[in-house]
Amino acid sequence: MTKLEITDKKTSLLDANEAMFTTASAEKRGLNDIEKQSLSENLTQLEDLELQERTLGFKNFSGKIVPKVEVRKVTPKFSLIKAINAKLENKPFDEETRDMFILGKNEMRKAGVEITGDIILPMETRSDILAGTTSHGEEIVSEDKKSILPPLVDKLIFSQAGATYLTGLVGDVSIPNYAGTTVLWKTEVETAVDGAGTFAEVIFAPKRLTAFIDVSRQFLAQDGVGAEALLLDNIQSAVARKLESTILGIEALSATQPEGIFWSLSSGVTNTAVVVPTNLSIIAMETSVEAANVEGSMAYITSSTGRGILKGIDKSTSSGEFLCENGMVNGYPLLVTNAVSDAADEAGTGSGIVFGNWKDLVIASWGGTQITVDPYTLAATGQVRIVVNGFFDAKGIRGASGSGGTLNSYATSFKPAAIKAS
Repeated sequence: MTKLEITDKKTSLLDANEAMFTTASAEKRGLNDIEKQSLSENLTQLEDLELQERTLGFKNFSGKIVPKVEVRKVTPKFSLIKAINAKLENKPFDEETRDMFILGKNEMRKAGVEITGDIILPMETRSDILAGTTSHGEEIVSEDKKSILPPLVDKLIFSQAGATYLTGLVGDVSIPNYAGTTVLWKTEVETAVDGAGTFAEVIFAPKRLTAFIDVSRQFLAQDGVGAEALLLDNIQSAVARKLESTILGIEALSATQPEGIFWSLSSGVTNTAVVVPTNLSIIAMETSVEAANVEGSMAYITSSTGRGILKGIDKSTSSGEFLCENGMVNGYPLLVTNAVSDAADEAGTGSGIVFGNWKDLVIASWGGTQITVDPYTLAATGQVRIVVNGFFDAKGIRGASGSGGTLNSYATSFKPAAIKAS
C-alpha cells in the first residue's frame, strides 16, 4: 500500500468508529456487543496500518536505516484520458491515478458531501516540491497534478467582474452582513441613542451542479498532451457555462440550485415588463445600487443581444453618443456573456442586464469534482458521455437570505432590468 492509501484507510476506520459512538450517544446507551467487536477489529487494523506507515519511513535501497525522505515518481503522471480508458476497459487504475482519487475522496469527505462517481478529482491542487534521494544525491521534483477549480474560475465572467470565491468549504456556511452604524449629533447633556447597526446572515449550502460532455472513443485513444488539455478545457467550460447560466438566469432559489439574478423580473415579486433603455433608466439603475452605500467592483453584465441594444440607442435625440461605447456604459465596464437570459421579463422577451457591485456576489464550492463515465447512452454512435458533478452555491451577501417567496437574494448590491430595442 502507498502512503496515501494507508492514510485513506485509516481515515475510513476512524470515521466508522466515530459513527458508532455517535449513534450510541444519540440513543443514550453504551456500545452493544457487535459494536464493541467492530471497534476492536478497527483498532487492530489501525495498529497494523501505523506499523506499515512507520516501515515506509525507514528504508532505502541499500537496506540501511535512514530517516524517511519521501520519493515520488516523476512518471507516469496522472492522465484523465488514461483513467477514463481504464474505466471503459475495466482495468485497474495505476498508482498515480489511485493517489489522485484518494486526494479527491478526502476532499469530498472533509466537505461533508456524498462521494459518488467513477473518478474523483480534487477541486484545487498545487504542485508539490518534493526532495528525493537517489544514488546519494538530491533532486527537486515538481509533481504535475490536474486541477479543476483555478481554470474554471478563469472561465467565468464573474472573475472579470470581481466576484468573491470561497473554496474548500465544510458543511453549510453562514456569512454575516452588517447594516451599518448610525451616528447623531447631540447637545452637551442630551442623552445618546443606540446607534448600533443590525446583523443578518446569508447561508450557503452545497448544491449539486451537473453537466456533461460527449467525446468519441477515437478521441479517447489519443494520449498526447494536447488531447488531455482539450478534455480538461471542455469539462471546465461545461461547468462554467452551467454555473453562469444559473446565476444569470430566471429560476427561483430552491434546495437544489441558486436563485437566478433575473428571477424577480420574470416570475417573482416584481414581474417587470420589458423596456427600451434610456440614459435616465441606466442612471436610475446605478443610483439604486449606489444609494445603498455599495461600492467596489461595479460593472454591468448583459448578453450579446443586450449589448447590441445598448449600442444602437442614443443617449439623447441625435446626440451621436450611444448608451454603450467602447465596452463602457456611463463610465462603467460592460461585460458580455450569453449565459445571461434573453427571457428576463414577465413576457419572456427581454434581454437581461444587471448593474452591481460584483465583489458582493459570493460563489462557494465544496469538495472535488466527480466524474461518471457512461459508455452506454451513446454507444451506437461510438461516443462516451462524461458526466461531471460539483457542489456550488451563489448569493449576494448584502441581499436577503429568504427562500425566494418574497425577497430577492441579490437585492441590495444588484439592480437587474429587462431591455429591448427601440
